[in-house]
Amino acid sequence: MYTIIDLETTGGKFNEESIIEVAAYKFDGVNITDQFISLVNPQRDIHPYVEKLTGITSDMVQSAPKFQEVAKRIIEITSESILVAHNAQFDYRILQLEFKRLGFDFSMKSLCTVILSQELLPEQESYKLGRLSRSLGIPLKDRHRASGDALATVELLKILMEKDIKQGIIKKSIVEFPGESISSIFKKAIENLENTVGVFYIYNKNKKLIYVDYSKDIKNKVVKLFTSKKFIPKYVQNNFKSIKTHKTGNVEIAILKAIQEIKSLRPKINNNVDPKLFYKIDLPQVISDKKNFIITFSGKKDDEKGFILFKDCKVIGYGYFDLFNNINTEKKLNSRVVKVDECKKVKNYVYRVISEKRYKKLLTLDEIYKFSGIE
Repeated sequence: MYTIIDLETTGGKFNEESIIEVAAYKFDGVNITDQFISLVNPQRDIHPYVEKLTGITSDMVQSAPKFQEVAKRIIEITSESILVAHNAQFDYRILQLEFKRLGFDFSMKSLCTVILSQELLPEQESYKLGRLSRSLGIPLKDRHRASGDALATVELLKILMEKDIKQGIIKKSIVEFPGESISSIFKKAIENLENTVGVFYIYNKNKKLIYVDYSKDIKNKVVKLFTSKKFIPKYVQNNFKSIKTHKTGNVEIAILKAIQEIKSLRPKINNNVDPKLFYKIDLPQVISDKKNFIITFSGKKDDEKGFILFKDCKVIGYGYFDLFNNINTEKKLNSRVVKVDECKKVKNYVYRVISEKRYKKLLTLDEIYKFSGIE
């Protein structure tokens, strides 16, 4: 038995959102056997972007029940079933957040139709619900409203079940939520890790990359990943086979590398890194003034330094050097640079690093080419 759910929220800062609409459909694999649809009073403002996207206004939810008044019904309709959602990590996180505010833990088996679609419908150009529905001929009414999106997800699940005749892939994709004990395979993996800053990559039994993340302390981060009850960690736990790490020497380059790796390698669980790191920030004046320069950080070794390179006010990439003569010409400097795509996330993050002066030195390229040492 499945319960397909979709939530609309107030928007705003991460983990400060509240539900404004919920739709849940109990599905036995053939028919919908129960349903629950309701607006919810979030007791806080709805972000203007969300109002425009969903059409749900603060006036509409003013007289709606509060979450504590619909919580029991949500528990009833999801009981003895597998929670299904398109981008389940979002809906599961929001439900956990709302129940935590009431003093309760929310935990159940879950299935993400984004992940399942990537597995069973690899030919699709996009896995966003709207585009996927159009491609598959699924009627999608009231887009960005809970009921419309949830009903489309029901139809999508039917198609996926038809594709997976023996239900083997679906069963493997169900995220279990057992206790917090670390299994022997996790313990062995953890034993080989170091308490170091960098990026780590997790692979499944088919040697496919499923997860990429960064950390100031890789070993500690992985321990938390293997014991968490949240959706993404549980998916990783259920599918874990091996882990690889890449030391960066500093968290600034680790974050840049993680952004690029996620974008280019497209791991199955596309961890987006902490969104708080990428809030929009204006171009720092020093970038406009200096234009062509590097900012330096700790390196991977004691006698090494990391750097981020700017040319014509743009983020070009990052690299490392141990002696100044490694980078004292343009050719040498460029040979040590790992180029990055200057997307919005990269710009906002690096702008923040510079604004908060989270670097050791700022040196113009003219200075680098003239002088003979960097302390």
